[in-house]
Amino acid sequence: MTDEIPSINISYRKTFLLSRWQRFRQRKQEEHAKRLKSHPLACFEHLIKTSKLIAETNPRGLVDLVRAILRPLQSEYLLGVAERGQDALPTIDSNTFFGEATRTRMFTADGMSFRGVRLEGKDYSLKLSRDIVLPWAWSFRRYVDAVATIGSSKALIDGSEWDRSFQGAWCQDENHQIELWLPWGIGFVNGGNHSITAGILAGEGEIVPDYVYDMGYLLDELHCDGKYYFDTRTGDKVAPVEDARRAAVFEIGRVMRDLSFPAFKSETEGANILLKL
Repeated sequence: MTDEIPSINISYRKTFLLSRWQRFRQRKQEEHAKRLKSHPLACFEHLIKTSKLIAETNPRGLVDLVRAILRPLQSEYLLGVAERGQDALPTIDSNTFFGEATRTRMFTADGMSFRGVRLEGKDYSLKLSRDIVLPWAWSFRRYVDAVATIGSSKALIDGSEWDRSFQGAWCQDENHQIELWLPWGIGFVNGGNHSITAGILAGEGEIVPDYVYDMGYLLDELHCDGKYYFDTRTGDKVAPVEDARRAAVFEIGRVMRDLSFPAFKSETEGANILLKL
């Protein structure tokens, strides 16, 4: 009888240790799977998969997908100086948006001519409450003034003193300069960063871009696998991917362009245009 007790204890201990090991192993496997899913390359690949499924169902949804991908970037720039003060974030512009691979192809070999196909700006309009417009608010003081005083919600209320410097509902003026890139529908801000920031946050206003460029030639010359941009003609690596989300947006532009469905095509000139929903 006394001989049986140790064997029972040993068996129990083995079972207990085995159970702990299995739980530990399962947890590690789950953590590894989670890390893989959050890896930039995995995110890139899943976004491309998502874009193809949306395109199969209704290609118009691709515009909203691009908005979803770039909304966190827009929000970061809308919050930057409020959270971290003067000059919180680096400038954001069209030349560097997709990284070094596209930057080196912006101009002709002599550096004199921009290669994007210019379209008529007045045919396009961006809604600040909806579309991806990327202002770079760099001045803390200007940010505070703009956000505090621009927008219909800041109107005078019964002579209250707190909003005495109200500038009115947001409206476009000559200081506002937007460069729109197609087929993605991204608006880069070249002037009026702080007031445009206020308009986006107020959720009001439309803006006609000064310049509209069809940048489809980039999609002809480059392609991306989530790790590198490649020269499509030679197959050579051009530059590593710096941002997986922006790289995914680049490739989604290919899906948008190649489908050539009517919502993105002018009936008269066949040029890619932004959805006017």
